[in-house]
Amino acid sequence: MSLSDWEKLLSEGKHAVEIVRIGLRNRGINVGESIITEFGTDEDIPVYSTDNQRKLFWISVKSVPSRVEDPRVLPVGYRGWMCGEVESKQWFNPPSAIIWYCSATRLAWGAIPPTPPNRLSTRWFIFPERWGKVIDKRKTNQLNHKVYLYPSWLVPPESIISKEEIIAYIQQLAQQ
Repeated sequence: MSLSDWEKLLSEGKHAVEIVRIGLRNRGINVGESIITEFGTDEDIPVYSTDNQRKLFWISVKSVPSRVEDPRVLPVGYRGWMCGEVESKQWFNPPSAIIWYCSATRLAWGAIPPTPPNRLSTRWFIFPERWGKVIDKRKTNQLNHKVYLYPSWLVPPESIISKEEIIAYIQQLAQQ
């Protein structure tokens, strides 16, 4: 794997985060730059109180390489919208909102993670069930070596909400 191939994959995600961050700022939401937590995980877009005295919550942003016209219709081969590896330490302090951004169509949509006590309940599911069984075709093609999908939480299309709905939800959370 060359560094440039890996950097290209990372830049897709960074671009999506920046597009979403700008959109939220333009809507009056006090968002900050991405941060790395004590666990070594990244929080894509932290949201702060209006006086910048405290972080209220954070938003996870996912880039989508496929061309998506309607997020309720999954691209061929998709079983849901991937939102994070199951074993990621991000779930100790889960995001309050997840936004997917498709750069090909400039379409965004979101989901609201289940909250305790039924955090990541039966509404979401895990795919694949074990590592080493399903090849990540996109990364394998770009990096020229076999890359497997890690077991990740997937959000089914019926749990997806529109861009307008996720923004309204974020604005409501930011006011509390």
